[in-house]
Amino acid sequence: MIHPHDFARKQMELTAEFAQYVVDHPEVDETLPAESYIYFEVVAEDEFNRYSRELAEKQLREEGLPIVRVRVKGLAPRQGSRLIEPVIEPSPALA
Repeated sequence: MIHPHDFARKQMELTAEFAQYVVDHPEVDETLPAESYIYFEVVAEDEFNRYSRELAEKQLREEGLPIVRVRVKGLAPRQGSRLIEPVIEPSPALA
């Protein structure tokens, strides 16, 4: 079984990427039920998928929330920071 920490890290990353996808494709937001539980399945990540599905089914049973499955092949490589020429200026220690 997937370690809960590993699951949470991947879940947060997928959630952030999905949020960005919805911002970029607002028509998707119109198809999502209000107050739904969104869960992810990733190709070839059976342990993650199983745990993700179990949590979604639990939400359905306990909260009655509609569930939405988002299936993805994976994540593209990170592009790096989008900051343009940042200037980092730590403050001197206050005495």
